[in-house]
This record gives sequence, C-alpha cells and structure tokens, in this order.
Amino acid sequence: MSSDARRFDAPSDEPPPDEPLGVRDDAARDGAAGDAAAGDVAVGDHGRQSHENATLAVFRVRRWRPTIAAILVLGIAGLVLVAVSAVLWISLGAAQKNTASLITQTAEFTVDSLIETFDQHLGVVEQRMVFLAEIAGQGEVSPEDREGLTEVLLGTLAGAPQMTGVAFFSAEGWSQRVGRGPEGIIRLFDPVEPNADTIELLDEMRGRREPSWGGVIWVESLDQAQVGVTAPAYHQGEYIGAFAAVVSIQVLSNYVAEFQQTFGLRAFVLYGRDHVLAHPLLLSGERRVSAEKPTLSLAEIGDPDLAKIWDSGSEEIDILEGEDTSLLGHLILDEDDAIIFIYRSVEGYGPEPFYMGVYGRDSEIEQDELERLLLAGWVGLGILVVALLLAVVLARGIARPIGDLSTAARAISSFDFRRVPSAKGSLIRELNSASSAFNSMLNGLRWFETYVPRALVLRLIQLGEDGVRSEERQVTVIFTDIVGFTAASQNMSALQLAEFLNHHFGLLAGEIEKTGGTVDKYIGDSVMAFWGAPDEQPDHAQRACAAAKAINAALAKDNRERAAKGLPPVRLRIGIHSGPAVVGNIGAPGRVNYTLIGDTVNLANRLEAFGKQVDAEEEPALILLSDATRALLGEEAAVEELGQHEMRGRIGSVGVFRLL
Repeated sequence: MSSDARRFDAPSDEPPPDEPLGVRDDAARDGAAGDAAAGDVAVGDHGRQSHENATLAVFRVRRWRPTIAAILVLGIAGLVLVAVSAVLWISLGAAQKNTASLITQTAEFTVDSLIETFDQHLGVVEQRMVFLAEIAGQGEVSPEDREGLTEVLLGTLAGAPQMTGVAFFSAEGWSQRVGRGPEGIIRLFDPVEPNADTIELLDEMRGRREPSWGGVIWVESLDQAQVGVTAPAYHQGEYIGAFAAVVSIQVLSNYVAEFQQTFGLRAFVLYGRDHVLAHPLLLSGERRVSAEKPTLSLAEIGDPDLAKIWDSGSEEIDILEGEDTSLLGHLILDEDDAIIFIYRSVEGYGPEPFYMGVYGRDSEIEQDELERLLLAGWVGLGILVVALLLAVVLARGIARPIGDLSTAARAISSFDFRRVPSAKGSLIRELNSASSAFNSMLNGLRWFETYVPRALVLRLIQLGEDGVRSEERQVTVIFTDIVGFTAASQNMSALQLAEFLNHHFGLLAGEIEKTGGTVDKYIGDSVMAFWGAPDEQPDHAQRACAAAKAINAALAKDNRERAAKGLPPVRLRIGIHSGPAVVGNIGAPGRVNYTLIGDTVNLANRLEAFGKQVDAEEEPALILLSDATRALLGEEAAVEELGQHEMRGRIGSVGVFRLL
C-alpha cells in the first residue's frame, strides 16, 4: 500500500497472516473459485419475463365471472332496495294519519338528531379528559412540569371549540386552569389550598376509574354557567388528581337554535323538570345567569308555551299511546289550540336528567294531505338513496380486502416478493385474520427470497422437478476484486466494513443482473458472476463485457460522491474469461446450490489476480479479458492487447487484453 493508508488504489501483495475476518486471501479465493459453492442465479430479462408470464398464466380467468364486489353490491343493494321500497310504500299509504302521528315521526328524528349532536359534542369533551388522564398515568405529561402541563391543556382547549375551559386539580391541593374568557385565553395557577367545592370534587373522584359529569356549575374565572365533566388520573396506582373540562351553556343554546332553523320545530333542553339548560332566548343577552342562578326556570326564560310543559292545570293527553317509539310526549290544551311536546329524558350528564325535545302549536304544524304526501315521498326517497349508498360502501368495504388478497396472491406468482404489497387489515374478523396470515407468509417469503434466487425458482417451475441437471455449457465468468482492500480494511470497524461491502456489492450486483448475469457468490471483497446459464445466452461474452463497463461507470459516479464526503476512491480489478464449465445443482442431498465449476472459473480468477502486474489506469476498473473472450466479441470491440502471459498455477500462456 502507498504512503496514503486510506486509499484503496494502492497495490497489494499477499495479505498478512493476521488478516481480519471477512477479508480473504488469494489462495483461499482461488480454491473456492474452482469448487462447488453456494450462489444465487438470475436469468436474463427475456427469460425472466417468459417464466413469469408462464406462471401467471395459471391465474388468468378464461371466462367472465362476476366479482365479489359486484355480487355484494347487487345483492345488498337489491335487498335494501326491496326493503326500503316496501317501507316507503307502507309509509306513503299511511300518509292519511292525523297530525299527531306526523309530528311524532318528524319529532323523533329531530329529537334523536338533537341528542346525537349533544352526545357528539359533549362526548368529545369527555374523551379528551379521559385521554389526558391516560397520558398523565403513563407519565407522558407530569403535573410537576407546570409549563408543560399548561401547554397540554391549551392544546386540548384549541382542539375542541365547544370547550370553554379545561383544568387539572392536583390531589396535593393546587390547580392549573386555562379557558376562553371575554378578553381571550385565561391561564390560572392556584398555589393555595383549594376551596370547598374543589375539595369535594377531588374527594368524590378519588377511587373512581370512570369520568363523571357534574351537571350545571358556575365557573367564576370564566364568569359563565357551564356543564362540566371530570376524569380521575392515576400514576402507578396512585391518585394524582383529576382533569376537568367545561362547556358553556351558551354553546349548547347555539346548537338548539341551529336545529330550529334546520327542522322548523322549536327545540329545548331542560335541566331537570324546572330549569332551562339550552334555549335560543339565552343567546339574546337579555336573560342573564349568575353564580347564584346558573340556570333560569321555565317561568324566567320568557317562553309562555314552553312554560306550560308541566302545566297540571290544563288537560293532559298522551298523544303517543299505541305508537312504536321510545319518545315521551303529551298534548296540552290551551283555549282553542293545543301545544304538542315531544321529548326524551337523557341520563348521565349530571345529577338531574336532561329533557331534550321539540314543541309547537297544532295550528303551526298542521299541513294538508298533499303536503304530507310529498314530504313523506321526499323523505323516503332520501332514505332510499342513503341506504343504497351505504349498501354500496358496505359491499365495497367487504370486497376490497378480498380483492387486495387476490391481487397480492397473484403478484406472489412472479416471485418478486419485495414488490408484493402487504394485505390491508379489515374490520371483519375473518378477513383481518386472513390478511394477518398472508402478511406473515409474505414476510417469510421475503426472507426466503434473500437466500434463494427468484429467477432460478421460476426456471425450476417451468422445467419441472428433473429439469435442471448438471451439464457442460459455454459460459463467460468474471471475477472482481477491490484494489488495496486488504490493508485498508484494517482501519475499518466491523460495522463500517459491513456497510461498505453491502453498498459495493449492491452496485455490482445491480449491473450484473441488468445484463442477465448470475451472481454466483461473494468471496470477501470479491464477486464471482457468470453468463450463459441457466438459460442459453449466445451473446454471453458481450453481456459480461457490457456489465463490466457498466460497473466501471457506476464506480466512477460512486467515487465522485465519495470524494464529496472526503472518502478515498474505490478501484477494481476485473478478470473475464469464456469457455466450457459444468453448471447445475451441485451439493449434498438436502443442501444443493446452483453453481458452476471448471477451469474456466479458475482462469477468470487468475486474470483478475494478473491485474496486479498491469499499470494502473485512470478508470475506476481495470478490465482484463482472455483471448477466448476477445475472440467472441468481434472486431469492433475496443481492446488493448497486452501479449501472452503465464498464469499462476496453469501450464502454458494465455493471451490477455484490456477492455477499453
């Protein structure tokens, strides 16, 4: 090696006896080159394509068959069409019912939608508190980190616009709070002992595992009446406090006002039987709530019709008797008109139930028969369209994972397992299990592909069990070797050595496989490859020389990148020889490799070693050919004759040429 110990282009003699693991000596390499050894095989592009096409032909459908998606879509959609059409027909036939029945159907949908909206908006707040308690329990957020805790609370507040405040109450007696106030974001840190309400809240949540809604409360710092939810937090089994959030009653009143505009029916939410929780009149600002009175009574809200909902002085009639519904409802006679109330009691948001419903006077909602018929028709048509769309979505959701499995299974037949997509999971248990099993199999095949050549397996499938036999073939063999690698590798760690060789072998193998060559084995820093087997390749010499030139170009590009990183260039010696060799399955029963043996292999190895005696060139790779390979290239090949030379371990001389 030259004075610059970091360069790979210095000449090297025989390696020292204490050569590091993974760096072979010439004698060992020479012996291995002539013996049977493990190897990978890759056929040429044309042969590979023909094998894959032959294998894929098994999976081709010879006649049209309906897809599972079409069957499910047509089947489910057809059943839905029949079912919904029948229901629609019956509904249209019942359009002659009285006004009470019509308002019941409309009100049930409206009330259910109102309840669902409240559940969604309040449910999100509850989920956020449970999430905060969980991450606190896992140590992701620590109460000791006040600034970090504040940022988490602010992030939670920003992600839920219906939330007006969120806080952490420590079991130690302090609290951290953030909220939306009249002048923007409010941050409060309470270092003193908590008040009686906070102590009661913490004691109430101690020992609990589920979140709890506390009903309507007044939050002094926000100067608003709120609906609050609290979730206990435990870290390593120890109670550390509770996360709490509040939603403004004004926000809930906005939802009620939107429902009135959407459905044309007046809506309400009562807190217990006597107090109004959400009502459009609460948005006007004329009716103020306070700490002493966080909710207004029915009489104070200013809605005379709603105030009569529990009026025992008027005649009460059950208008839902005989109706198939879970709603509650009654009719209050008021002089010459009647007020209809349809509602439902909802538990779970505090000590008092929520009464959510709609109401209106009979004179306001009565319609003639034609209007009711058209309304029922349009509603039914909309339900039918939605049901059909849901049927299509459901059918495609079932068919898609099955189709993905089918596509992936067909792709496996090409044996290019790296390009086979993984099967996606499914909400359906059986399909999800099948996807998991397929992905486990695919991972195993990908590891299998690392050691068993894909093209060779395809070739064996085409030829049959006895198709690949040991036989003599005309082939071209190349050996590569990194100049000065033995000495330079001593300055590398094991990890650096492995990374360098993997990158280097990747460059060489890519160019070899592009020309239809077979990488037979890796010997230390050397590569042995051949052309002409297992498929016939009359132009095996041209392919090998083309691969050598491509390797030279790839090394030149890689060396430029190494230079930019301050790394030394890499130079190669390449020996190429053409001639007869025995190729086929060679080895013991149960452990057979597809490889080649013979003097052709040895001479290619000797040519590479002879490169040490040839003057170095500027090109990254010194490519030496035997006269046998030169004779197969034709007169147009650009070569430089180096004369006749004797090779170590051989009798007689060999004509040597440099490929330019």
